[in-house]
Amino acid sequence: MSTQTPSSLLTVAQVADELNCSQDTVRRMIARGELRAFRYGSTSRLIRIDRRDLDRLRTPVTMISDVLGSGDAA
Repeated sequence: MSTQTPSSLLTVAQVADELNCSQDTVRRMIARGELRAFRYGSTSRLIRIDRRDLDRLRTPVTMISDVLGSGDAA
């Protein structure tokens, strides 16, 4: 039995809106394997993205001090 609720599955358009990018960009992310998506239905035209997979894309911005070491940042 699935633990996903309908609200945890997003359309390509919803993901594009959240990321403030185009639907084509989201489709390219899926094609490159950066974002996991699933096809539903016999014609496989229905694409949904799990919110958890979208959340996994988020990575914090690295501060220069993290790269150079503490105290080395100008």
